[in-house]
Amino acid sequence: MRRKGRTVNNSNVLKKTALILCGIMVLAQLAACGKEIPEENTHTEKATEAGSSEESSSEEVFTEPAQIVENAYFEENNITFSDKKEFDIPFAAGTYDPEELNYKEYKGVTVEPQGNAHLTIGEVKPAKCDKDGYKAFTLDYSLEGVIRTTVDTFDYDENYSYEPQFPHIDLTDYYTGKLLPYYPTLEREEEGYDYIERLVFNDETTEVAYFNLASFGTPEEGEWQIDESSDDSRFQFYDTKVVEEHTIEIRIPEGFDGLVLAIDLNGISEYDTSEYREYQSTEKRLVFDADSSGYAYKPETSAFIRIADM
Repeated sequence: MRRKGRTVNNSNVLKKTALILCGIMVLAQLAACGKEIPEENTHTEKATEAGSSEESSSEEVFTEPAQIVENAYFEENNITFSDKKEFDIPFAAGTYDPEELNYKEYKGVTVEPQGNAHLTIGEVKPAKCDKDGYKAFTLDYSLEGVIRTTVDTFDYDENYSYEPQFPHIDLTDYYTGKLLPYYPTLEREEEGYDYIERLVFNDETTEVAYFNLASFGTPEEGEWQIDESSDDSRFQFYDTKVVEEHTIEIRIPEGFDGLVLAIDLNGISEYDTSEYREYQSTEKRLVFDADSSGYAYKPETSAFIRIADM
């Protein structure tokens, strides 16, 4: 065999031919013994193929993970919880139409609160719960205030009605900040709860059920007195002690510790049944978000009590 510019030595060719034959025989013996014959780049190619296969497989089953919130809503807002059980809060009072359940002005009659309402929060008490994995409890609280009714005894409508307008306590969630709508009810059904809220935090859903039973205590009317601030003794007044009592019953999963009582220390400054109805609507929002009337809790003028700490 010739290549251009080079002469091949026949003896060397014979030696190389012999070596090639020996190599073929060795490979044949290895194959007969069941041993693998290494192939150049075999592992690299297989690894590359396997890697490509795994990547494509992962891409097919990969789903976006649930969004994880690092801190709870109340942590994000740096809220400090209170351990107080009594508060003095402004409240309102006014005359109203008992049939239409809205504000009504009566001739010669004025009604106004005397000072603040006194809020007292009771103890958490266990209640019956038939649902597995859940627990139930009740929480009482009361509001007490004094209303002064002044009349022009020479000319006034004797068929008047008046009422206090107390601030209420809201229930919110420590983790999501969701404000559970105020939902008063006068009568509990035999089965079930009046209101159910589902709270979702870090892809976990918690079902909270509760109802709020409100009742007015019996008013204690004082004696008529002459309004000495008036030049005419025709104006007389009497003070009435009024009380509103609440029982909240709550059902939550065992181990859930997120419920928080929210108290607006600004209370209610002006009697207005339209605002009152808007305030107690079932509008869903976060505790520091304003509602459609512009009302919102503010951290610096609110008190928050974590029920798990009570």
